[in-house]
Amino acid sequence: MLNHVWGKVGKVLGSLFLVGGGTVSGGILLGMAIAHPSGILLALLWTLMVFCGLVPAALGGWLLHTGGKAEQLARRERFFQLVRQHQGRLSVMHCSAAMRLEPAIARQCLDGWAKEFAANFEVDDAGEIYYVFTIAALPPAESQPLEAWTQTVREFVRSL
Repeated sequence: MLNHVWGKVGKVLGSLFLVGGGTVSGGILLGMAIAHPSGILLALLWTLMVFCGLVPAALGGWLLHTGGKAEQLARRERFFQLVRQHQGRLSVMHCSAAMRLEPAIARQCLDGWAKEFAANFEVDDAGEIYYVFTIAALPPAESQPLEAWTQTVREFVRSL
């Protein structure tokens, strides 16, 4: 649940920072192209562009990336819950309704998980396709609610 919330928050904040930082950077660059400043004014404008434009834009990009990862992890956690709840037997409609996804996206997710966990398929009398997962083949439930955020921070620190 927390990954879902952090995913949404990360996307919203990331978008705001990215657009705001990009706008400030673009405005400063346009002003520099028009006015041709020199000396201390040029140094001040470059400093402003870096700290008020590029840094927020980079932070926004990182937040968008991390928010996307958090949403993917939340979707995956919800999938594991659904598989256990339905004894390993899921349809696209179950998944779509429970995860609040478009049926086409739910099908893509289920197809990916079916490949990953070697699911079988069944068709009922009404023609609905069920993905049949072996519960024992699934990994244990995640115990860390903000795994995507912490993993991204770890990757960032390692890259420094």
